Amino acid sequence: MERNTGSNLLGRLTPEKKSGLVYSGAAVASLLLSFVLVVALSLAGVDPAEAAHADWYLYLSFLLAPVAFAIVAAVWFVRTKDSPKAVVGKCRAKYFLLAVLLQIGLLSLSEVNTQFISFLERIGYVPSEVEIPSLDGGKVIGVLIAVALLPAIGEELIFRGLLLKGMKSFGLVGAALLCGALFSLFHQNPVQTVYQFICGAAFAFVALLSGSILPTILSHFINNAAIILLAKFGYSEIPAAAAVPVMVVSVLCLIGSVVWIVLEALKRKKAPPTAGGTDEGEAPDRKGFFFGAALGIALCAVVWLSGLFTGFGG
Repeated sequence: MERNTGSNLLGRLTPEKKSGLVYSGAAVASLLLSFVLVVALSLAGVDPAEAAHADWYLYLSFLLAPVAFAIVAAVWFVRTKDSPKAVVGKCRAKYFLLAVLLQIGLLSLSEVNTQFISFLERIGYVPSEVEIPSLDGGKVIGVLIAVALLPAIGEELIFRGLLLKGMKSFGLVGAALLCGALFSLFHQNPVQTVYQFICGAAFAFVALLSGSILPTILSHFINNAAIILLAKFGYSEIPAAAAVPVMVVSVLCLIGSVVWIVLEALKRKKAPPTAGGTDEGEAPDRKGFFFGAALGIALCAVVWLSGLFTGFGG
């Protein structure tokens, strides 16, 4: 993709600034669609508060973000003339194995988030439950598609695809950690902050090293699907009888995948491959990235703080 050196209200549109604008665009689009849904229901004479527990409403609420991501991605591809295949990328089969091992390993870090939630509860925070549509019978297939698969595809396309395009100048570690932080903030849920940061950063490492978002889509889907299937069979977490062996396997997978990532990164003398990024020879525009992402960061931070305040009974 050619670097846009023209001027407009946003100044020179460097790859970093464009990626930052993707974040703001995704945040604005998600909030606007939520607003449109509420207005549409009100005009139809439906009270959103009363419909909040209905399956059709829950499906709609989960589909808002993927639709917002699709809109942002479509605008990107039309405006930049970028190839979707180039953003998705391709990689060797070993990276799919790495993604699966890493996702199994991340189970052992879910306890970190559990401890974070316990800390919040000790100081008076009341976490809210995330409700999903009915899992009765074959309905679980619909939930897996709407809650696990589509969000995995949409979020990976935006966060590990378009967002990481302009973040190579932050370096492998810097880009992965920043991507994890922005991913976590975007979800605007205080109780999920720690685990989503860990997952977001881990997925970013895999995407940067592999040059593709396909392995991270797989990993992301496994993460979402595991939560749904546990709920399907009546568990909010791994059953006690299986907890110890599952944790042992998880820790071993985590250690193995981390060692794999470190060794892989050490082999790279140049920046790891990604689908696009800052043009070689051009000065990095890190400030441009934050300029572009500023609106999205501000909006997500406000909603995150609102959720935290509400949890404390505000």
